[in-house]
Amino acid sequence: MKNQNDLDHDLQHIFDKYAKNLCLYALNYLETEADAEDIVQDVFIRCWEKRDILLSDEKVIKTYLFNSVRNACLDKIEKKDVMRYHIDIIKQEIIDEETITFDEKLLLEIREELAQMPDQTQKVITRVFMQDMKYQEVADDLHISINTVKTLLRNGIKHLRSHFSQHLELLIFYLQKATR
Repeated sequence: MKNQNDLDHDLQHIFDKYAKNLCLYALNYLETEADAEDIVQDVFIRCWEKRDILLSDEKVIKTYLFNSVRNACLDKIEKKDVMRYHIDIIKQEIIDEETITFDEKLLLEIREELAQMPDQTQKVITRVFMQDMKYQEVADDLHISINTVKTLLRNGIKHLRSHFSQHLELLIFYLQKATR
């Protein structure tokens, strides 16, 4: 049976012999050398704790080292994937919150702009975009000609377009969903 100094010396010899290859092996699984070196270091720390058992046969220790490095890499990848998943969920929640806030602000601005338009223009835009009425239906409902509907609609859209030029696609989308 070897004494502790001999075991420590043997472990140092095994570290010198396998550490570089173990790091290269770990890099097959991991993205950075630092991660690979950390894994190999952790495996050797566990190996040092069990040195009196593991150092009895170099084949055993070699198999143990490579299997331990592989398993540690897979664990790290799994933890990283789980962490990324949770980070992605949190990011999406933040984006959704910001989008809802932006949506509400834009919808409020659209309604405020509509409120500043002449009454007939408001009614035409509301009926065409928010109630999905046809031009003829709007004309009949408001007792005006279809050409007046088109003119009021064109003027209203022109006004909205000038005010919301940066968000034109969203403007059309929100006009359609504003009352739904």
